Amino acid sequence: MKTDRFLAAPARIVAAVLAGLLLATGLSAAGGQFRINLGPLAVTIESPGKKLAAALAREVAEAEKRFAAKREALPVVRVTGQEPAYPRTEVLGLIEDTRTDLVQAVERVGEPGLGGLSAWAEEEIGRIEQEAVAVPVQAAFEPPGRSTPYAVTRVADLSGRTGPVLAALAAAAPAPQETLATGTADRLLNRVGEVVGRILFLAEREDLEVEVWVGSTPSSRAEFSFWPQGKIKGSTPKQLIIRTNGKKNNVLRGLYAYRAAWEKGAVTEIVQFPPPTGAAASQKPTERLDLVNGSEFFCCHFTEQFCEHVSDEQECRP
Repeated sequence: MKTDRFLAAPARIVAAVLAGLLLATGLSAAGGQFRINLGPLAVTIESPGKKLAAALAREVAEAEKRFAAKREALPVVRVTGQEPAYPRTEVLGLIEDTRTDLVQAVERVGEPGLGGLSAWAEEEIGRIEQEAVAVPVQAAFEPPGRSTPYAVTRVADLSGRTGPVLAALAAAAPAPQETLATGTADRLLNRVGEVVGRILFLAEREDLEVEVWVGSTPSSRAEFSFWPQGKIKGSTPKQLIIRTNGKKNNVLRGLYAYRAAWEKGAVTEIVQFPPPTGAAASQKPTERLDLVNGSEFFCCHFTEQFCEHVSDEQECRP
């Protein structure tokens, strides 16, 4: 038995060395596994991307459950002659809470490169939140069980008295609360759920990484540096660099800021996002690098001073 253990030791060492070589050379793909068989010994190596996807899926699944539970608990207000509604503050609070919860779920994974995905979630739900604030209020209502101005008026009409007691009741009545029609609110909340579900979909299918291609016009080589638009607390995002026309593998999905620089003799043309304050407007606004909704092909036009998503490499032309 001792002899068998000693003979197995070299196999374990070789397996460990091979595992290290696979990871060091970048042969492991997102969501992939490698299995090394050395006699009776088998070593399975999970890629970092697979572990990251699993961790993110767990966190976002919990955020999705909390959103669904809070949405189910929204109280329905019924006003005569009006469509059923939810209290406006409850709807706005749920959207805001879900935005915060989803961003924190991404942050808890602890991967600096997920700052771009965190920024995407923040922006997508933030846009829905702004729309919800701008929706016209359907009706006002009083919380049940409290005296309302309408009830006070009826009592006054029937009794003919409008003395200090009724005045005190009117003064004590709470201000009417605003509502949003359930149809309108549900459409907004469905979109919030789609944002949460999109991140969960990508994580569960281990589709968090993409290959990014960046080209330029003119086609002479330029430097394209980019980094996550958001930041995970307690970490510093890594700056990535591509020399055009070129590509980079295993880039995490999300929103990215960037700086594209093309040297033209003694002059360096620069296009960046977000544009610097006070920058002159270009013929066409430069696009953000969106690796969630946009394509993985990006093209910078230095003469026109803008960058944009394109469908493929052939589309990156003057």
